[in-house]
Amino acid sequence: MDIVEAKRNLELLEKNRSRLMNYNHLFSSYVFKEMCGAELRKVNKQIHGIEEQLNAESKKTRSNQKAAMHPLRQSQ
Repeated sequence: MDIVEAKRNLELLEKNRSRLMNYNHLFSSYVFKEMCGAELRKVNKQIHGIEEQLNAESKKTRSNQKAAMHPLRQSQ
């Protein structure tokens, strides 16, 4: 997954999470409330996974940048 796609998916999932959290369940059935709760847990898990991947990618990119900036000296 590339970074642009991951960020786009993350934005969409955060909007979905916001909608689920702000939904008024005052007149909803118990089953519907449970389904929303399950969906919210699923969305939170997906968000967490994408954030971990983005963090791992940024750490890898930073370490590659450091390696490129400080090449090893070759002894002769």
